Amino acid sequence: MIYLLLAVTASSLILISFKVFEKLGIDSITAITINYFAGAVFGYNSIGWQVGYQDIITANWFPMSLLTGFILISAFVLVSLSTKRAGIAITAISSRMAVIISVLAGIFLFQDKAGILKLAGICIAIVAFYLTTRKDRIGKQEIFVLLLPFAVFIFMGLNDVVMKITQFYFTGSENEADQVRYVSTAFVVSFLIGLPVLFFRACRNKQKINLKSIASGLFLGILNWLSAYYLMMGLSVMEVSVFIPLVNISVVCISAMAGYFIFDEKLSRANWVGVVAALIAIVMIARG
Repeated sequence: MIYLLLAVTASSLILISFKVFEKLGIDSITAITINYFAGAVFGYNSIGWQVGYQDIITANWFPMSLLTGFILISAFVLVSLSTKRAGIAITAISSRMAVIISVLAGIFLFQDKAGILKLAGICIAIVAFYLTTRKDRIGKQEIFVLLLPFAVFIFMGLNDVVMKITQFYFTGSENEADQVRYVSTAFVVSFLIGLPVLFFRACRNKQKINLKSIASGLFLGILNWLSAYYLMMGLSVMEVSVFIPLVNISVVCISAMAGYFIFDEKLSRANWVGVVAALIAIVMIARG
């Protein structure tokens, strides 16, 4: 349960951070790139730097770390853009609707149990997702913006599934050091992907890399590492079709509350019904 609480806290703070970055005028691309460098350092340090270049590239999980690194930075960029254009609530809902992908993977790939109560809870969760971020009006110009949350949904779902596949088939649930190496290496890959983008923007668009963006990236990196680490640890002790839904629905509720109380995002009656439905779904999935 402690892994669940910590994963929810870190994941919620990441979404809130992107909204704060927008308010403070912080360049998200710079912060995202630096965040993966900070996360990798934080991760390797947690195992006493017991890493070696040769050991990493010959590890059976190394190809998965390359794939994860690409998915991670792509998802983060999409989350940042979606938070700015579509709002924190709808971004949270789209990122956490990836529960559908992870639950299906858990059932069909990892033989997770799927009782009636769990399935009913998942159905209620889907309804809760819709109600929590329901908008009364959607203009034609906003239809394209909604493609960003859809892309977030796809990449976040892929991230959950790839991490579970790696833990299940390559690192194992007992080898914590290998799991840390895998996640940290994926962070390095994300950083290496983002670095040339920063230099390209700096040369072509004269986009300066300032200390404020770097500091924000370092802070985001700690949150990102903790989120990934506790997600991996949670997946090693709980079924993916239980753990991922609980994390996702909880983050949606917290993000909706943060949007309302901190960023003055108004919630309709349907939105509040969605929040209550999400809490009910959490209980049903946990008991299913």
